Amino acid sequence: MMKGMALLAMVIGLCFLLGGCSSLSGHPSAPRDSPLKVAVGPVILETPLHNSTDIHSFAVAPSPEFEPMIMVQLVDELQTKAQRFLTEQLARRSELTVVPFDETRRILADLAPVGTVLTAEQIQTLAAQSGADIVLTGLIHDYGRVRWQYWVTGLAVHAATELLVVGFASGWNPAIVVPFFFLDVATDLPIWYGGAYVFGWAFRPVRVGLEATQMGDCRGVVWRGEELAIHVPGKMLEEYPPEEQSKKETQLEANLKRIMSDFAETVAPKLALQPCQVDGTPAKISTFSLWSFLDLLY
Repeated sequence: MMKGMALLAMVIGLCFLLGGCSSLSGHPSAPRDSPLKVAVGPVILETPLHNSTDIHSFAVAPSPEFEPMIMVQLVDELQTKAQRFLTEQLARRSELTVVPFDETRRILADLAPVGTVLTAEQIQTLAAQSGADIVLTGLIHDYGRVRWQYWVTGLAVHAATELLVVGFASGWNPAIVVPFFFLDVATDLPIWYGGAYVFGWAFRPVRVGLEATQMGDCRGVVWRGEELAIHVPGKMLEEYPPEEQSKKETQLEANLKRIMSDFAETVAPKLALQPCQVDGTPAKISTFSLWSFLDLLY
């Protein structure tokens, strides 16, 4: 029983550390003669950031006078990159035809102010002008720092996992287990809370939620999903110049790219126009997301 619990804790711990604990299923519609056309709308930062230094490395921290202006610029760049990365990743999928990034941005410029969440009517207008069957929009829930319920839960699961491993290995010797536990919590806290760069390992938390809204005779949201990435894969950092790899903005961007790639790989094969249900709403492409589950708990 204890071994089973330890295994489960290890799996959950890896999910928190590496991201990607989600599954996808649904009711596929009839085969289409042409690929589904998708437009990627705004991907907006949900909660204001505390300081620009949380997401960008500066030789000298900005003065209070210039901080608001720099923050506006960094957030605008972040939201633009998020939309572009998702568009590019989906465009690589043969199952979909994706409205080009520049075309979508042109339509959005006349549709809504930059940095605002689209209304249902605006989503419908974006779809009509771009010819899209489905519009994807998103929220960046966490970027550089994670909301307390996520980092507390992640830290607790990770610490419990390692405690079980060390406990079984040492025969639960207090002289080994107790010092290890306190050392583990002390060293892991900065990683889970706000990210860290330790011994060449980068930990920069990024969490994004997406929503797919279908058009046609049965309009409505057909899919929601979330992805979290904390550890930045070394392979992704190698795509950047060596002098850039240790910077916060580079590590966060790498994880943002990773999340959008994971989204494209997960949803593209399943994304399809869904049939209407009895209540007139479209059937849902169901997902299980550990992060959405935490949203319900807190």
